[in-house]
Amino acid sequence: MPPSALRALLNIIADSVEAIERHCASEGLEFPALDDVFTAENERTRLDSVVQDAATLITAASYQLIATVQQPQTTIFTAITAYYLPVSLRAATETNVVEILREAGPQGLHVKEIAKKNNVDAAKLTRLMRYLATHHIFKELSPDTYTNNRLSSVCDTGKPVNDLFAKPLEKYDGTNGIAALIGHCTDDDYKGAGYILEHLQDPATAFEDGPVRTPMMRAFASDTDVWTWFEQPFNQMRLKRFGVAMDGVSSMQPADSILRGFDWGSLLPGSVVVDVGGGIGVSCLALAKAHPHLRYVVQDRPSVVELGKKHCEQVLPDALESGYVQYQAHDFFEPQPVPDASVFVLKQITHDWSDPYAIRILKHLRNAASDSTKLVLIDSIIRCSCPDDTPVKGVPKLSPPSPLLANLGAANITPYSIDLAMFVHFNALERTIGHLVEITKSAGWKIIEVNSLDAIGRCLPHITAVPA
Repeated sequence: MPPSALRALLNIIADSVEAIERHCASEGLEFPALDDVFTAENERTRLDSVVQDAATLITAASYQLIATVQQPQTTIFTAITAYYLPVSLRAATETNVVEILREAGPQGLHVKEIAKKNNVDAAKLTRLMRYLATHHIFKELSPDTYTNNRLSSVCDTGKPVNDLFAKPLEKYDGTNGIAALIGHCTDDDYKGAGYILEHLQDPATAFEDGPVRTPMMRAFASDTDVWTWFEQPFNQMRLKRFGVAMDGVSSMQPADSILRGFDWGSLLPGSVVVDVGGGIGVSCLALAKAHPHLRYVVQDRPSVVELGKKHCEQVLPDALESGYVQYQAHDFFEPQPVPDASVFVLKQITHDWSDPYAIRILKHLRNAASDSTKLVLIDSIIRCSCPDDTPVKGVPKLSPPSPLLANLGAANITPYSIDLAMFVHFNALERTIGHLVEITKSAGWKIIEVNSLDAIGRCLPHITAVPA
């Protein structure tokens, strides 16, 4: 007799915990505790592929178990009040609580002392802190006394508290991007998400697919597109924060994922790789370190290019001087100015645009391509939450144990959250592989390979196309 759904979910959790413990014991590893402060060293254990696979199943089964056993009214109430989590996290990170607690050390700090340092009402702050601690972000050591834990400390900018208050515009410079990502998501994106229903019901915007009339621009009463809005003088901090936040998104991927999705070593010395809409150059600089025999061009808007040059000087200073990494201001809706590229890379670019715009971008690249040019799209591939027998070329089929959702549910929520963010920001979307085949074909490209890097879907897949 097959086990009940409850027992099946419990077995998935138990078996996966055992797999983690068995693997850690065999490798001499120790799984990081929640109360430990986040470090790159203790995180290596969690990043082990065997541990990650088991952790993914534990996460999927745990969320489904909660949804199964918890009173439905409680689950819905938790969902409709979940907005207090991002606003509380924003308040804590923007008032530098994480760094204040880091300087206080493991003994923590009473909220009154925290409030003296960041000039916030202690009685209000402790309510936010306790709400976060209830979600295991920060730890309440004793009444109203808090310390960092593994979750809160990943938000640390690493900077002295005095510097953060003295130079607020430099808060995110040179950081891992997580604090900037929190700021962006809990400010710009969060406010835009609040207008999704109005956007859907307003006849003027209900079927809009352009980048101007978006939920986010409605929230900020702007009649421009998001990028133009970011570059307004009053948005100086938001623009800087967004650029670094994209580093935070990249940090959620394995550090070497950009190196493994395409055979860069097969390119001849001097081959040109163009990172179209490459931001400040995070991907290209990682490639340049690993494959210095190639030449790289990072293209983006003029203001972003200037930020990119500064970032390059910090990360790979010889690259600009030697010229094997170049930054180029370019609008990808205009003809592509690099005619001899071996590879065009678009990392999380097509998801910023609805189909008509994405096809325009890809057509300009096709017009500049030679017969041997490759197109590498690095974007999420959306899967259904139900079983789907549609053949997906090159994409490993997820087969999670029953009764888990076919797409692993909340354990694989990131691409679905980003999909909605693309809607809020740009009237754009993440796509299924079939949808990607359609838009590339419309622009004169043919997808020949999908490298998903892993079977679970943690890594952004690399989708390679050639001129059709």
